[in-house]
Amino acid sequence: MTPLLEMRSVSKQFGGLSAVTDLDIHVDEGECLGLIGPNGAGKTTAFSILMGELEPSSGSVHFRGGDITGLPTHRRVQLGIARTYQIPRPFGDMSVLDNVRVGAMPDSVMRLLIPDRATESEWNFLQTVGFTAREASMLPGQLSMGELRKLELARNLATGPRIMLLDEVFAGLTVAEIGQLTELLLQRKRDGMTYMVVSHDLKSLRPLVDRVVAISFGSAIAQGSFDAVLENPQVREAYLGQD
Repeated sequence: MTPLLEMRSVSKQFGGLSAVTDLDIHVDEGECLGLIGPNGAGKTTAFSILMGELEPSSGSVHFRGGDITGLPTHRRVQLGIARTYQIPRPFGDMSVLDNVRVGAMPDSVMRLLIPDRATESEWNFLQTVGFTAREASMLPGQLSMGELRKLELARNLATGPRIMLLDEVFAGLTVAEIGQLTELLLQRKRDGMTYMVVSHDLKSLRPLVDRVVAISFGSAIAQGSFDAVLENPQVREAYLGQD
């Protein structure tokens, strides 16, 4: 089966520093892949390369079998790749609803100029992540971290993605918010969504993932089931600080 999204022998240097070295990662359609590793391992760099925010020094990125290495970020979004960030990046002067409308551009670009109630599809995105009508009119600065995470998901869902790259999606959330977000992600997965998830919160990551890749110093050191990877001696040493 052709992977949905794939990195082939990707390396990235910043001056004399290698952030990613000869990295091979693939995600199959309908799968949730966990990407783990210590701080500075190259996880966020890998996401930035997959989204076209960084160009690889060597190697290639493929989507549905086609080489997309040279495509800009907006074209990758149009193809069906979406990404969240460790620190949410909403448009602070726009309401929750208008932030979601931005995700649906360019089809709804003119709607940003015409104040109106949410369309059925926009309201579906808001309801999917648990926003109420009152919250839809709020500004991002009025939201909790958990609600900001939900806003990022709703805005990304509005782009019609086939795969979502989730970067530390559980960071800063309460136990209750983690439970709610996990159920939301699992429901979308049951509906056919594909994920790649970076997380230091292994307890929260475990129920989501079908497979895990561990990286250290920009290179993959283990991959397989969650339990098998966490029991790998190299992973325990590099990621958990155990011999």
